[in-house]
Amino acid sequence: MNYFTKTRILVIIIILLAITLIATVGTMVYGYYNHRDLVKRFDENPQARTERQNEFLREKLNLSDEQIEVFKSSRESFHEQTLEVNKEIEGVTLELIDEISAENPNPKIIDSLIDRYGELHKIQRRIMANHLLEIKEACRPDQFNEFKRILRRTQKYNMRRQGAKHGRMRRGNSNQPQCQ
Repeated sequence: MNYFTKTRILVIIIILLAITLIATVGTMVYGYYNHRDLVKRFDENPQARTERQNEFLREKLNLSDEQIEVFKSSRESFHEQTLEVNKEIEGVTLELIDEISAENPNPKIIDSLIDRYGELHKIQRRIMANHLLEIKEACRPDQFNEFKRILRRTQKYNMRRQGAKHGRMRRGNSNQPQCQ
């Protein structure tokens, strides 16, 4: 093999790598802007997101119109109830921060706020359980099994997203110090 053949092969390899790099960067940029536009649309029009969820569930679960109405009313009730509880949780959290940052924090007040915070989370989970029971009643067993699979996949996705958002120092996600 002479010098010019080797050079030609190297130039072809470099060109192929450059094309691959440009395609990769282009795909990443396109994905970023496409996702950003989608999030912006949903923020501007939450109704579109709800309609998209309805269509997704209708298709995946093969829901009837009556079942769609049950899902819709249950979801609306669920969101109204959790919105109220979430506002209360935010208020308790702010009160807790204020008490902790006070010049002389009162441990009894802190304990009562923590207890209230726990009660509110308990109420929040009860609301969610009631919502899922309504969904279960509206579904056939095969539909509910598919719904459960969708919920689990969504929960795993949200947990991974939360882990990435908060870094690696989350409970159960961090490296434990090694004792020697």
